[in-house]
Amino acid sequence: MPVTQNLLSVYNLKKYFPLPKKHVFSREKRFLRANDDITLAIRKGETFALVGESGSGKSTFGRTVLQLEKPTEGRVLYHGTEGEVELTLCRDSKLRPLRRRLQMIFQDPYSSLNPRMTVGQIIGEGVWTHGIYKRNSSALNDYVVGVMEACGLQSHLLNRYPHEFSGGQRQRICIARALALEPEFVVCDECVSALDVSVQAQILNLLSELKEKRSLTYLFISHDLSVVRHISDRVAVMYLGRIVETGGTEEVFARPLHPYTLALLSAIPSLGEGKKDRIWLGKGVASAISPPKGCPFHTRCFMARDVCAQKEVQLEEIEEGRFSACHFAKDVKTT
Repeated sequence: MPVTQNLLSVYNLKKYFPLPKKHVFSREKRFLRANDDITLAIRKGETFALVGESGSGKSTFGRTVLQLEKPTEGRVLYHGTEGEVELTLCRDSKLRPLRRRLQMIFQDPYSSLNPRMTVGQIIGEGVWTHGIYKRNSSALNDYVVGVMEACGLQSHLLNRYPHEFSGGQRQRICIARALALEPEFVVCDECVSALDVSVQAQILNLLSELKEKRSLTYLFISHDLSVVRHISDRVAVMYLGRIVETGGTEEVFARPLHPYTLALLSAIPSLGEGKKDRIWLGKGVASAISPPKGCPFHTRCFMARDVCAQKEVQLEEIEEGRFSACHFAKDVKTT
């Protein structure tokens, strides 16, 4: 399927969390800059991966895009079946009917399920809330069973509670809950990170299969680059709340255009002739509360020069479809 049309467009998105004052009489306003001036587009029918270290702002971005967190600044446009909608301008009453088209699979399958509800109730709650089927109806029951079977859950599990399932089965329940509303766009927030490797493969294959059958678009958030390479079409690399590189997955993995991306790729375990030398980053980890001037990565960068600490860097198109926020993007060499 040709991928051309954007389903989601993000412009200059910022999400700052206010922090308490250092002392009672301080006038200084302090913020944690979780997302700082992010602009990107997610195409219809693709799996767009967002990678980076823990604490880089990936999950906050996913929640802010869906308006689970209200952005500090910026715009989020959704080009769905209801036409173009600017989500950042929508009140809760207007967002409510759009929620069924924009779903999220949360990171922890243990804490994201209500322990007092059965599987049938968990999956069916959103369905009757949005008026697709009536509550406690046989039609709703049949529909929920159909969704469960599509997600690899047998119908006899309908009346069981979350604590009776394994981690992989709970994640299937979370997937079924999201897909029961027939969404167009799904944010997968570290949805396999809490699972064993063998179970991860099952869930990833299920997501890929459901994507093709239901014409889904994914924002796949992960810190596991091996998983990202397996499932994604395009990838964006995030550092300290900013996007530092975007491009096609295979292109980025084969020839990164940012030193941070290169360092991340060097950390992937490998055997044999393809093994690469590990790039160790400096210990000068910058703070999202008071980020450094110039390039935010220069305090750890092995390619840093004087200009990196002085001149702010923007995400620019280096090649067709390849963007990088580095003064010396063309000088990045794979090891």
